[in-house]
Amino acid sequence: MLVTLEKAGEILAKGSHAAITTTDGKIALVPKGKETLKLTSTEAVNMMFYVVRSTEPAETVMVQLEEAIAKAQAPDPAEERARKYREIRGT
Repeated sequence: MLVTLEKAGEILAKGSHAAITTTDGKIALVPKGKETLKLTSTEAVNMMFYVVRSTEPAETVMVQLEEAIAKAQAPDPAEERARKYREIRGT
């Protein structure tokens, strides 16, 4: 399944998948424990793994993925305000 960088960051932030470079230079997200697989991006899609949609080299995409993970792990401003409100109100 093809995914955007933002969606890939969300998937990796959950911790159930790892990013690998396919033999044709794309980035695939595979379940933990399957990081040693050597496959093409087409094979990854056929095996129902996630493949990051990008035309840039794998090194550039990996850097962008790190940024997307950090963004996905950052707390939502609305949730942060609600948490602070609950702390102030004592509930």
